[in-house]
Amino acid sequence: MSLFGAMISGVSGLNAQSQNLGVISDNISNLNTVGYKGTVGRFSTLVTEPASNTRYTPGGVRFHPTALISKQGLLQATSSTTAAAISGDGFFIVRDNASPGTNDELFFTRAGDFKPDDDGYLRNTAGYYVQGWATDREGQLLDTSGNLTTSNSSAVTDLQVLDINSILTAAASTTSLEFGANLNSDETAVTGGTATSATAGIDYDTTDLTALAGIANGDQFTITHDGTTSTITINTGDTLEDLASAISAITGIAATTTTTGTNDTLTLTGAFADQDVVFANATGTPLTALGIPGVPGTLAATYTAGDLATGTIAEDNTMPVTIYDSLGSAHTVNLQVVKLGQNRWGFELTGNTTAGQLDATDHPNGLIQAGTITFDGSGNLQSFDGVAATIGAVTVGTTGDLTDADISAEWTNGSDASAINLDFGTIGLGNGITQFAAGADANGNNVDYTTHFINQNGAQAGTMVNYALTEEGFLQIEFANGVKRPVYKLAIATFEAADEMENHTGNVYRQTRESGDYLLREPGLNGAGNVVASALEGSNVDLAEEFTNMIVTQRAYSANTKTITTTDEMLDELIRIKR
Repeated sequence: MSLFGAMISGVSGLNAQSQNLGVISDNISNLNTVGYKGTVGRFSTLVTEPASNTRYTPGGVRFHPTALISKQGLLQATSSTTAAAISGDGFFIVRDNASPGTNDELFFTRAGDFKPDDDGYLRNTAGYYVQGWATDREGQLLDTSGNLTTSNSSAVTDLQVLDINSILTAAASTTSLEFGANLNSDETAVTGGTATSATAGIDYDTTDLTALAGIANGDQFTITHDGTTSTITINTGDTLEDLASAISAITGIAATTTTTGTNDTLTLTGAFADQDVVFANATGTPLTALGIPGVPGTLAATYTAGDLATGTIAEDNTMPVTIYDSLGSAHTVNLQVVKLGQNRWGFELTGNTTAGQLDATDHPNGLIQAGTITFDGSGNLQSFDGVAATIGAVTVGTTGDLTDADISAEWTNGSDASAINLDFGTIGLGNGITQFAAGADANGNNVDYTTHFINQNGAQAGTMVNYALTEEGFLQIEFANGVKRPVYKLAIATFEAADEMENHTGNVYRQTRESGDYLLREPGLNGAGNVVASALEGSNVDLAEEFTNMIVTQRAYSANTKTITTTDEMLDELIRIKR
């Protein structure tokens, strides 16, 4: 009967509106709950199919509470250095105990009011412990075994509870050495290998070389430098001056003549002190005929990697710097440079081999690494390469491009070997070591070398003095030695349908089938929100809207009671018919 259906429909309305009032009440009570996500009441019709199209059977209403989990709350600044909020998508990953097992449940929250407990573990007000990755000193992610890992996965076993007491004392081993300095382009270079002719009776600009005994038109010899071989041909009428010009046109060698007019000579000099120049007669014996000692043969290099360390060659300039090993012990090393030729310099990084310093077996004469620096015509860095040096029977250092390579230093104080990257600046730019002519200081004195900066990233051992979460999501520890070191990075979990997650006590959520699986992200990457340090996300509840909804709900509830009382009166009239 329709009257009974109307009464039942009214009852469903009362039930729905009372539940909606419960939602509103819960929202208002959590107005100041950090990271709280409000719920809204949604309604849908409950239809009972009529028996015919001339009758109507009332059904009622069904209530659907819908959580606004993905709705951003207002971010508010706080004085806590371990508080954090998320601006954008994602959730902090938390556990309900500080030593979770692999099968313990994961929870997700936006409540970032984290503070350390008695053991140093970070947890929020509800008692949930926040999870993240351990990191190395460069901020790279590590798994629980200390191996490099990556985000963008669901490998929750890589995560651990953030513990500010995990490192109470730390030293920072030097891993990077940056130099900014100008090398004087007017510096006199170390002279390369040299040979001078001894033939008498030659005028440098008039004597026809093919008239000399042992030289004929078309005779040839080769010059090999840095892997490239060039051929010189002597033709009828060529003079010593012509020959010197032809030789000097080849990279790696210079040729000059004396100009006495009677017994002029030809002097051959390697252009770069660290490189050999090899000669060989190809057709005839023109070099032999000129009486150049040691030719055909080699103009041997006059500088060999390691000569600065051994004292065989004197450096042009030295830049000392203090670095630190893994135990925090200080060591003084020196960057020594010497000009080897036009736009080319040799460098050697050296230290001392006294007790507790460099291992003399691995670093004879204190040599750590030798190499070459070249510059372009604008005075900017063109290359810096390592050169393995052999001192006695020991080979020191590596060969090749040092732009992204590490050099090694072995110590005798029990510390780990140091792996150090040398940074002389960006190739093609003048932001590191440059080569320009010397200027003058304020007093007019010539300045051969100018050191702009020397930076290294190591420090002696120091105890923890402060800690804080950073905008990048790192838990950063500051030590008394001035070192700031990331030890953890917050993990952010993202979901395909975050609003479908399940609420749980403590302002946390559970993953559901409808929400989809979580993915671990680093803050600010691959769709994850950014971490805002020293801030909290407030409730996303709008009080004015809740009061408005309360009025509407109250009126709707009253209206449904009228439906029931009216139906009751109609039933009463129906019963009176029998009376």
